[in-house]
Order: sequence, then C-alpha cells, then structure tokens
Amino acid sequence: MALGISIVADILDFLAAPIFGVPIIGDIFDVIVTSLLYLITKSKVSVVMNLAEFIPFLGDFLPVYTVSTILWIAKDQEFDKLLIIKKIFNLFSNKQNNV
Repeated sequence: MALGISIVADILDFLAAPIFGVPIIGDIFDVIVTSLLYLITKSKVSVVMNLAEFIPFLGDFLPVYTVSTILWIAKDQEFDKLLIIKKIFNLFSNKQNNV
C-alpha cells in the first residue's frame, strides 16, 4: 500500500510540477503524503528522506517517496529474514538438546 501511494505521489509530483511547484500548494501536498506514509510505515528514516521533497526543483523531479519506501521495504524484509533464521536455528538447537 505504501509503495503504491509513493509511486502515485511521485508521478503526480512530476506530471503536475507546475501546480505543485507553487510553494504553498506543493508543500501541503508533500506534508499530506509524508504524513500518510509515516502512518503506514512508522519509519522516521523515511520521513527524513521525504524531507528532500521540500527542496525546490530537486524534490519535484526525483522519486523521493518511491525510493524511501523501497528502502523501508528492503529494511523490513531483511529484519524478517533474520527473525526467521533465528527461529529456525532455535528450533534445531532445541531438538538437538531434547534428543
């Protein structure tokens, strides 16, 4: 869900650059998208990365939301893999101790 929102927000940011280039309108859009993504991901690192959207011109042409969300997904999946490996290791070590 977060990735879909990020992709749509980056596409809108790029295609509607003249509209979102207006400081107040663009900033309101950026605050709404950043807040929505934080509610979904709870990632403070992503919020800091999304602050690049407030840099004039640079934030409007780079896919900041998509990149920060992909990094969050990669970090989250790496954590899950480590957790699964630990559970498997504990499972095998418990069986060996019980035998």
